[in-house]
Amino acid sequence: MKSSRATAYGALIILAALVAPGLAQVVDDFNRTSLGPNWTADPEYVIAGNTLDNSATATGWTYLAIYSAAVNPYQAQFTWAASANATGINAGGFAMLLDAASVTANGLLIFRRDATLEINPIVNGNVDRTVVVDTTPASLPAPGPGSVIKVVFRTDATRAYFDYYVNGTLDGTLDYLRSSRPAIPSTYYAGVSLYGNMQNNIDDFTVWAQGITVTSPNGGENWLARSVHTITWSSNSFSGNVAIDYSLDAGSTWTVITASTANTGSFTWTLPATPTTSARVRVRDAADSNPADVSNANFTIAPETESITVLTPNGGENWEVNVSRTITWSAAASISAVRIYYSADNGANWTIVVASTTNDGSYDWTTPAATTTQGLIRVTDATDNMPSDESDGPFSILTLATLYVRDTSGQPGSTNNLVAVGLDNITPVRGVSFKLMDSPAYLTAMNVTPTGRAADFLVTKSDNGTAVTIMIVNVAGTSIPAGSGPICFISYDVSGASPLGEFSSLDFSNVVMSDDVNNAIVPDLLPGRFWFVKIGDLDNSGAVDLLDINRAADIVLGREPAATENEMMSGDLDHDGDIDLFDLLTIWELVY
Repeated sequence: MKSSRATAYGALIILAALVAPGLAQVVDDFNRTSLGPNWTADPEYVIAGNTLDNSATATGWTYLAIYSAAVNPYQAQFTWAASANATGINAGGFAMLLDAASVTANGLLIFRRDATLEINPIVNGNVDRTVVVDTTPASLPAPGPGSVIKVVFRTDATRAYFDYYVNGTLDGTLDYLRSSRPAIPSTYYAGVSLYGNMQNNIDDFTVWAQGITVTSPNGGENWLARSVHTITWSSNSFSGNVAIDYSLDAGSTWTVITASTANTGSFTWTLPATPTTSARVRVRDAADSNPADVSNANFTIAPETESITVLTPNGGENWEVNVSRTITWSAAASISAVRIYYSADNGANWTIVVASTTNDGSYDWTTPAATTTQGLIRVTDATDNMPSDESDGPFSILTLATLYVRDTSGQPGSTNNLVAVGLDNITPVRGVSFKLMDSPAYLTAMNVTPTGRAADFLVTKSDNGTAVTIMIVNVAGTSIPAGSGPICFISYDVSGASPLGEFSSLDFSNVVMSDDVNNAIVPDLLPGRFWFVKIGDLDNSGAVDLLDINRAADIVLGREPAATENEMMSGDLDHDGDIDLFDLLTIWELVY
């Protein structure tokens, strides 16, 4: 539309910083007299009546206006001015994915003509209406003066989409197949293409842009090869996972550091061993590499002048929880002190074992209580973490042995009740001694018999009335091999005063255990219970009767409530782990 220029000068409304890629949202209301430096446009574009006007008197799709201050916008919006008419509204739209802030840029025209949405290529600044990239029917009534038009650009692994909105309602979606069409530029812009000599003024142009900015290393840093540093970045209007790469040749080729990591703003990186003065880091959208940013200038990866080598643990070791083990390393004599780190998850996270210790080649470490098969040790210069080295492979921190008591039961006044003491071990055990306390003290240990993997071992015992002390050892030097199951049976007599339906706890104390080379083992301890029951007397009445038969029948039939631990001890007569028909029949025989 040909129009006189407005004399009023308004301010550009900035809702976020204009410096890309930190741009979030920018609104230009055109309330001024000239386009200003944030636009790159054909000279026919002017400010008229506080709107953007293509003032050309010649017709044609040869006019671009690019908002050059916003890089990589994913959303653009404008309002059809009050002066626009239906013919003009059919002859204007968004210029998207422009490969330069230039009136001769290449890109795409996204617009609505009558009841159809279209994508046409923009070639050297000119819209080619003879080529239709994609088209789809519009679903809403035609927009008019004052209508707000918006395009949202989104991608997946192979395609790009343009969602077209009228007054906040989706009008349709257009498709851009990237595999068969020009790739999306790494840097692109948005603007408008308004057909010449039409009443198609627009107002309130808005863009939203995602952005990533690498903050470290950003040029000039001097980092040692194989040292550990933190890559940092900031992001704006972007929350997806990021991929991180490094280059040793100023960006000509790239190597992946991580293909996908959470967009937290930082990532711990162990630098490569190759020195260079032309290193750069790139952070990008893990899905499709857009947005992305690269270090502003080269940084240096310097050759190592000192070295540290972790010796133990260096991969494959099986260490026990909560025991003292020695970390060893070799390091240059010029390093006065080292810092030691531990990772339980193969290097994903690190905790400090000791912040600074003398560089004497060894450090006694009490292993953590938590087990892992993905342990690593890292040793660094305590001053600046350079140089550093870590275990060549993961080692394990495990529970090497578990000593346990199996729950059992016996009648008050009974004799020769066997209690099994078991051992689950993943390393050979040369010998073990322990005290087993019964509380309340209603049990007397009469005999101890080795069994299973310890059947040939020497066993000694003493009973002080409240606890039995047992030692199991083979003087010939053989060991209990790795495995599981009982290693001895303790024969208990039960006091006639023991309370029916109650139990005594069987708890370990004073446990000493050694492996086959006489190193101490600290086992897990699982205590047990000795229940005082009358066989078949599920209700602890002192007599086996019809009530016990009825209760056993309920349990067999699965009726609530479920069997209690006490009922299992008195009713599981065949010791198969449940109360079943065979137990019910046995109780019937006891009654009748």
